[in-house]
Amino acid sequence: MIGKKRTFLYSLLFMAPAIILVLLINIIPIIQNFYFSFFSWDILDPNMTFVGFDNYANFFQTEGAAVALKNTIIYAILAAIFKNAAGLLFALLLNMGLKTQNVLRTCILSTTMISLVISGFTWSYLYHPQYGIGYFAEKYLGLSFLNQDWLGNPKLALYAILVVSIWQIAGKYMVIYLAGLQSVPKDLYEASDIDGAGGWTKFKSITVPLIIPSITVGVLNALIQGFKVFDEIYSMTKGGPGFATETLTTLMYSQTFTYSGKAGYGSSISGILFVIVLVSSLIVSGFLRKSEDAVYG
Repeated sequence: MIGKKRTFLYSLLFMAPAIILVLLINIIPIIQNFYFSFFSWDILDPNMTFVGFDNYANFFQTEGAAVALKNTIIYAILAAIFKNAAGLLFALLLNMGLKTQNVLRTCILSTTMISLVISGFTWSYLYHPQYGIGYFAEKYLGLSFLNQDWLGNPKLALYAILVVSIWQIAGKYMVIYLAGLQSVPKDLYEASDIDGAGGWTKFKSITVPLIIPSITVGVLNALIQGFKVFDEIYSMTKGGPGFATETLTTLMYSQTFTYSGKAGYGSSISGILFVIVLVSSLIVSGFLRKSEDAVYG
């Protein structure tokens, strides 16, 4: 018993630095945020007025709040789908043993080293209707449909930003899926070849079930990051045109740092976002875990 107790204390001692960092960087700020959300205050004024749940009750009375919530949900769902689809596609290509796989891997991963802010500013120029990619595509290739004001069109702006996010981060999900693909036993594919199974059948019946742990990690990560999207939106459109690309994070930023006395309200938006992320993650994680249990028992 003494030996087990000593082992536990030693383990706790080694984990202490990580635990302290998590408390300081994650847990305590979350608690502080919920505390501040019950007050009306200005970040430059130490005086705070307790208002209870008024900040939460007034959420939908704020101009653009409902649109921001809708945009956030749409963006997160699409990001979870297309980031993982792109990552899986790249992983499948590299897993085929192509002669150029090292070059392809380097090219795909290189985009992940670029910050989202820099990517946003760069793509803002690439999307420009007068000197961007669309202009040259129309001038030299006759593809006039590509020459649009992608970031100025309320119907296209959010999806144009999503393309940038997928381009920038797809390599990360490629690594996740490539690790999963390389853990699938080769003899299963050999046995399916003997049975005459086609490529789609092998993908559906062997590959997908055996990489569900990778799918779980990828989908949850993309979903959470999609809900928290800020850098690329703020650097490209700042939530515009109008409220077309406004999300909960950009709304929270503007309410906290633009309007006097709204820092408490901004904290309440952050609290709402935290609850949405938590509930969504639990639901999706539970569903994917059931799929894992069905495969691995």
